[in-house]
Amino acid sequence: MKGFAQVSKQFEKEYSSVGISATYHQGAILPHRKIVNEIVGKSTRSIELSIYKNTFGKKDWQFLHGYPRLGVSVIAMDLGNEKQLGKGYGVFSFIELPSNYKRKISWNMKLGYGLGYIEKPFDRETNYKNVAIGSHLNAIIYANSNWRFKCSESINLSLGLSLIHFSNASSSVPNLGINMVSLNSGFSYSFGKKEQLINQKIAKRPRKWIKSLRGTFGVKEILPAGGPKYFVSAYSVEFLKARAQKSSVGFGADLFYNSSLTQIIKNDSSSTLSSFNNFRVGLAGIYAFDFGKVSLTIEVGAYIFARYKKQGLIYNRLTTRFQASEKLFFTLGLKTHYAVADFPEIGIGYNFN
Repeated sequence: MKGFAQVSKQFEKEYSSVGISATYHQGAILPHRKIVNEIVGKSTRSIELSIYKNTFGKKDWQFLHGYPRLGVSVIAMDLGNEKQLGKGYGVFSFIELPSNYKRKISWNMKLGYGLGYIEKPFDRETNYKNVAIGSHLNAIIYANSNWRFKCSESINLSLGLSLIHFSNASSSVPNLGINMVSLNSGFSYSFGKKEQLINQKIAKRPRKWIKSLRGTFGVKEILPAGGPKYFVSAYSVEFLKARAQKSSVGFGADLFYNSSLTQIIKNDSSSTLSSFNNFRVGLAGIYAFDFGKVSLTIEVGAYIFARYKKQGLIYNRLTTRFQASEKLFFTLGLKTHYAVADFPEIGIGYNFN
C-alpha cells in the first residue's frame, strides 16, 4: 500500500511499547494415528516465556489488523513420556492478533513458528517405539486462542486453548509429528515508552494482478529410517490479486522435482522406471493473508502429470513470503499431501509486472 494517500489521527490514550508474559499450559498429546498411542503417556505440561512489542498503527497493516503484538517466545515442555520422548523445547517468533484493543475483555489469536527440539527421537535400536519424530531438531508451529482480561493499563491475565505441533517435514523419518492440545493461563506486563495509537484512513489496494516466478529447494528422507537424503525442488509461476485490504487470491502452475520418487517406484515392482518419474506438474489455487511485507499463503493444487499416484493427486503448500523489495521475495514453507508432510521448502522469487 506504498504511496497511498492517508489521513492520520491519534487517540488521546497512551499505551506501553514493550512487555513480557508467562504462560502455563497443561494438556495431552493427540493420538492422530493409532500407532502414536504407543508414546502417549501422562498429561503434558509447558512453561512459555515471551517478550513482545506492541504496535501503534505506524504502518498500514498494523492498523488494519487491530494493532497486533509482535514478539518471541521460548517454551519448555514435559511431554508426558520420559522414556520415549523426554523433554521438548522451542523458540519461535509470533504475532498476536486482537479482536478489539479497547475492551477490558478481548479475544486474541496468537500464531507463531520457529525451531523445536525433542530430547528423545526415534532410534532403531534404543527408541523404536517413538514413531512420531525421527530427529532432535524440528519445526514448531504454535496457535493459541485466548481471552485477555485487562486488570490495569500494564497488567493482563489470559485463559486459552493452544495447539503445538512438532514436525521435521519429512527431512528425517519417521515423521508422523507430535500434536499437543492444552488449556493455558497467563500473565503479561507492559512497560517502556508510552505511545498513542494512530487511526489510519487508507485508500483501497489496487486490484491488479501481480505475476511472479518462484524456485524452492529442500531435502527429504524415505523409509526405512537412516537412509540417504534426497534433493527436492519446485518451480512455480503465480498470479496474485488483492481481494481485500488484508488478503489476496490467485492461482499458479507448479513443476516439482523429487529425486526420491525413483527409489520409491523402484521398490514398487508393479511400476515401470522412467526418466520422468521424479517430475510432477500441478495447478493450484492460492489464498494469502497479508501483513505488510509478510504474507502467509495457503495453496491447494492437483497434479495434472504424475507417474507416481499412490500419495493422491491433491497437494497443499503452506508458505510464508517475505517481500525484500518491490520485486524480490524469499519464502519458507511446507508441501504436504493432505496432513502428511512431503518436504520442506526454502526459496526465492521475483515479481514482474
